[in-house]
Amino acid sequence: MSSLLFYTDENDAIVATDTLLHYSVDTPPGFASKAISIPHMRMIIAGTGSALLFSRWIGLVNNQGFALDVDTVDAHAPQELQALWSELNRYVPALQDQTATIYHFGISDDSGKIHGFAYRSVSDFKSERLDYGLGVKPELMNKAGIDLDSFPACAPDIMRAQSRQEDEKALNRVYIGGSVQVTHLSKHGFSIYSLGDLD
Repeated sequence: MSSLLFYTDENDAIVATDTLLHYSVDTPPGFASKAISIPHMRMIIAGTGSALLFSRWIGLVNNQGFALDVDTVDAHAPQELQALWSELNRYVPALQDQTATIYHFGISDDSGKIHGFAYRSVSDFKSERLDYGLGVKPELMNKAGIDLDSFPACAPDIMRAQSRQEDEKALNRVYIGGSVQVTHLSKHGFSIYSLGDLD
């Protein structure tokens, strides 16, 4: 799991993630991008949970040889994610103890507006349309001292607070660290930048 923060309205999708990969206490941590832009589709794909599913899904979506948008991908994503998750679970038994969520943010060809979707392994990857506004995963219980209206500038503060919150858990802890990476999609294109290290 990881920190995933996103803000959407009709014109913008701003996604912030940490970069820490943590598999187990027996494995050294690594780092990876957890939100990837796909400019030719005007989409951002982000993920929490299984890094293997996320990486494979990006490859499948990016390698489509025909023009798709976020809505067209949504029509096929649940069944394709179910099939991919089933295949990965057959070959990597350790995945049976993991969950995964894939997020899509993109510009709809029909409406010209930003649309967001989530697909969760615990819901068999059923398509879930995301409301506009700020999303914070994992949910932050204590928001004191954080200016949420300044997002994405406040993303490092949110992630540090999430990390402190998760440090108190004995089970199902989410590990957050590395650096804060931001991907911003608007009708004018993409901007991708870092807000610095968390550690």
